[in-house]
Amino acid sequence: MPLPSAPSRLHAAMFGCVALLALAGCQSAAQKANCPVVNVLANTSELFVFRKGMAGDPSGELYTVEMTGAKASCDFDKDEGTTDSSVDITFRASRAPSGDQVNYTVPYFVAQVQNGTTVLNKQIAAAAFSFQPGEAVTTFTANVPSTIIHLQTGHKPYEYGLLVGLQLTREELDYASKRRGLVP
Repeated sequence: MPLPSAPSRLHAAMFGCVALLALAGCQSAAQKANCPVVNVLANTSELFVFRKGMAGDPSGELYTVEMTGAKASCDFDKDEGTTDSSVDITFRASRAPSGDQVNYTVPYFVAQVQNGTTVLNKQIAAAAFSFQPGEAVTTFTANVPSTIIHLQTGHKPYEYGLLVGLQLTREELDYASKRRGLVP
């Protein structure tokens, strides 16, 4: 039997590489299916901070912070029945142009939920950010390196999720709702 020609071996090798890449993509998609989905809770995505004594007055806004997105990656341990997610959260802060350099922190939360309605756990953290002299807008990120969810017996990873948002007081939540036009 004759040996395959060099082009035939090349085609076979290329086919093999394409097949491996396709399988790797499938494994990645399968792994993602075993991870909780992360979402920004819309009504807690904005914080308006006021100058002292001017709370609730739009002309007294010192700066605003908006949570603009969140991404998660995770490891699923089928034997232990756990997922361990790392969450990256992006923020955008704005203020009136100023010559001052200032540093602030903003509190945020990561909540574990089941079936979108039951909060299983909530972690509160803070992200530090700065405005440089003359800077009116800045973006920054925060990373939550480990959020472990213990799956209840008989439940699948896709039944769980992560919600992120800014940790707001009742007054801050009410003001943000009014600003977005959600409350008359």
